[in-house]
Amino acid sequence: MSAETDKNVEMWKIKKLIKSLQMARGNGTSMISLVIPPKDQISRVAKMLADEYGTASNIKSRVNRLSVLSAITSAQQRLKLYNR
Repeated sequence: MSAETDKNVEMWKIKKLIKSLQMARGNGTSMISLVIPPKDQISRVAKMLADEYGTASNIKSRVNRLSVLSAITSAQQRLKLYNR
């Protein structure tokens, strides 16, 4: 019975997370959705963000470029908070 309850609680948590992600809204290009699989390495994702930062530096529109760079920097800083 407890395994069934644990499964139901886990499903409820996942549904709640999906609903909160669906409600999240950003202003233009100021929001990044970054989903990292459980077994993936943080260093690989950090490198990917660094590469995206370099690519975003080429955006012609000043306002758009600064917004994208700010969002990527924010994601990089959040990523540094994780140990592994």
